[in-house]
Amino acid sequence: MDKVKKRSEIPEKYKWDLSILVKDEKEFLKIIKELEEFVDEIQKYHGHLFDSASNLLEYLQKSTEMEKKLRDIYVWANLNRYEDLSSSKANDYVLKVTNLNNKIAQETAWVDTEIIAHDEKEFDLLLKTEPKLQEFAFIFQNLFRRKEHILTENEEKLITKLTKSYGNVEDTYDILNDSENNLGIVTINNEEIQLTQSNYVELMRNQDQTVRKNVFKTYYEYYYNHRNTYASLYTTNVVEDNTIANIRKYKNALELALSSENIDKKVYENLLNAVQKYMPLAHEYQEIRSKLLNIKDYHIYDNYVEFEKEDRSLFTVEKCQEILNKALAPLKNNYLEKLKFMFDSKYIDYYPSENKRSGAYQWHRYVSLNHLNTSDSLTTMAHELGHAMNTLYTEEKQPLEYQDNPIFLAEIASTLNEVLLNEYLYQEAKDNNSKKTQILDFLSRVHSTIYRQTMFAEFEYLMHQKEQEGISLTEEFMSNEYFDLVKKYFTDKMIIDEEIKYEWMRIPHFYTSFYVYKYAIGLIVALIFVKRIINKEDNAVEDYLEFLKSGTSDYPLNILKKAHIDLTNPQVFDEAFSLIEEKINELKEVMQDE
Repeated sequence: MDKVKKRSEIPEKYKWDLSILVKDEKEFLKIIKELEEFVDEIQKYHGHLFDSASNLLEYLQKSTEMEKKLRDIYVWANLNRYEDLSSSKANDYVLKVTNLNNKIAQETAWVDTEIIAHDEKEFDLLLKTEPKLQEFAFIFQNLFRRKEHILTENEEKLITKLTKSYGNVEDTYDILNDSENNLGIVTINNEEIQLTQSNYVELMRNQDQTVRKNVFKTYYEYYYNHRNTYASLYTTNVVEDNTIANIRKYKNALELALSSENIDKKVYENLLNAVQKYMPLAHEYQEIRSKLLNIKDYHIYDNYVEFEKEDRSLFTVEKCQEILNKALAPLKNNYLEKLKFMFDSKYIDYYPSENKRSGAYQWHRYVSLNHLNTSDSLTTMAHELGHAMNTLYTEEKQPLEYQDNPIFLAEIASTLNEVLLNEYLYQEAKDNNSKKTQILDFLSRVHSTIYRQTMFAEFEYLMHQKEQEGISLTEEFMSNEYFDLVKKYFTDKMIIDEEIKYEWMRIPHFYTSFYVYKYAIGLIVALIFVKRIINKEDNAVEDYLEFLKSGTSDYPLNILKKAHIDLTNPQVFDEAFSLIEEKINELKEVMQDE
């Protein structure tokens, strides 16, 4: 394994330049001071927002300016920290900006309550006298939409205190799951290895089934031994969700979660129903995988095994850039020009270095990778640049207040790039083995993102429903319900080891309730876009690029409807799953030719 370099040893061309965002510490502190004065200044609008159109417009413009500056220094501080997690100075930057952010949130908590004390008609009257307010019209529309669920100022403060105390549950889970744990020791090739959350998946890829079995059983023994603690934590999380939903006058916790982005419940139900309808495709993929791996007794812990090793020299940064330029060519010149801008810019931090944050992510225009010259590194680059391109298009089209990309839509741009990359590599494959590798990569992504995340979504939906009905969420009840789901989502030709019933305990996303379904939806929509683009349907690329420009200028479902994707219509899901079925048929044809 290559030794991780010091940051100073990484060539400058492979490092980002954060001074583009905030020049230096001096400017950072200057902006902190400006914002502290700013937040004091806007208090004069408290109780007077609707006094006149000019008063309201002035507040909104100043607030938007403040939010942009806050965003810039918040991103700058955190990215400085992520460069070197051991840096006390960078940690101090984050502490300063976090404290400021909390102060601003507290000092402006009155705004929403004051606005909904009025109604849309009053805003419309002000709009007639000041047309510039039109730019903010959707913000008000979205706020008035949730008016009946926003409580009095004192009640909102009580909810804040309540959720703050409940919030410790997630912190406790993180400690139990990630730091204060001992997952046990496994012996591989006469070497004792401490099992951790970080190395579990890698160890499960071992070619020796006996090793996989031992790792699997050792790992889940920890969860079995702590099963009642995990059950207590998750039950508390579910109770909080249901309690807050009740207080805010929602029918249930799902309705509360969907409300923030105005998502129709039909979308959630359509996802569960579509995955159930096309479950045979998942089972067929699992059975083909078992056959290709030539494992007689195929266990659920065999799902991590990889098919072949790769030549790392094939995927240098420059080679990945070259491949992506070709793979994303179907999105046409304007997209490729923006892609070139990213490659030529100083917005990407490519290589791992000592104390750099692990994984990959995109924030604002900045992209952080930990490039290892592998095919996974290529896919990761495609994914994160999809997010960055979404940001570039949104910034180009939208005013500041609509430049965020809603979470519900965020994974579409990233996964679409992955699918286009996969299709390019498949078309470029020179032999059946290479073609097979690419199809299996596609199907693996579908299985982990659509089927697996939907299984998680079904579990948390069921748990919230049962708790609301008064059923006690004991460890035994939750584990058995999860086990039943696993047996539904996996073929009966696979051996479903009983330890998998405790898997729900290791999923941190369950503490951000009703989030995982968005991963599945993101890839489903990406597949629909890709299918239309590959088939060169009229305006397919144009529809997609317009989608990238939308930001938060409308509700997510409306944005997709403008691109002719209506997720409230169950038949739309058939379009995505038809592509999955095509890929399975292609795989079977390739296997026949071998």
